[in-house]
Amino acid sequence: MKRTLEFVLGLIGGIIGIIISILLIVVAFNIMEGFDYELLAYYSIILTVQIGLLILSCLVNKVNNKVYGVCMIVIPIVMLFMSLFFLLIPKILQIISGSFAFRTLKLESNVS
Repeated sequence: MKRTLEFVLGLIGGIIGIIISILLIVVAFNIMEGFDYELLAYYSIILTVQIGLLILSCLVNKVNNKVYGVCMIVIPIVMLFMSLFFLLIPKILQIISGSFAFRTLKLESNVS
């Protein structure tokens, strides 16, 4: 695995983000009055995007590094404002993972 740092940061951010998103859905479901499902749908969209970002971070070695970097920087910034800063730590980890994707990898040589 060539991009271990990006993988680990994206994986940790994705798992924490999914856990927080599920907690937000549970809280939204418990405070819901009547048939107002807008908040529940809103947090469900956030959970879906978190799952997508987790899958993207698992595919870091198979996706172009520039595409991965742009996606992992732009999507968490947009979702950070949508989630009202509940997902601050996972988003910071995902943004760092996306910024590390732009670094060039050193070629390992087996010459003794």
